[in-house]
Amino acid sequence: MDKKEKTKTEKREIAFGIQMRLTNKKNDYIKNILNGRYYLTRLNMMAVQIQSGKIQEKIDGCLKSMELMRAEYGLMKFQAITSMRNAYFAKQELFKEFKLKQEDIDALEEDYYNGKVIRESYDESYKKGNKAAFVASED
Repeated sequence: MDKKEKTKTEKREIAFGIQMRLTNKKNDYIKNILNGRYYLTRLNMMAVQIQSGKIQEKIDGCLKSMELMRAEYGLMKFQAITSMRNAYFAKQELFKEFKLKQEDIDALEEDYYNGKVIRESYDESYKKGNKAAFVASED
């Protein structure tokens, strides 16, 4: 392999690495924003039950105690804060390192919520022949 071919290959590898970093950071942002929003929604549901004193959630068929609900609420609050914080930092990195704009982030979220991101990656994988195969289980 001569020097010209080597530099061409190196450039392709660098470009691929940058694209992988961008994809991973986008996935990191989406994962954290979804988790954070889930936890916030869950917190609202728990807060209504705690404030009214009418616990409706069950564990193993028995109603949860007020102490357990308060403990779960505290844990969920910590998880929500952590997820939203991580999403914020991932978003800032997308802005600074990859020069994305707010419109790009909005489009990314919309594509994810509409299922476009998942569908496209699945379709590409399917076109390449990576079809799922069922394996007979041995009983």
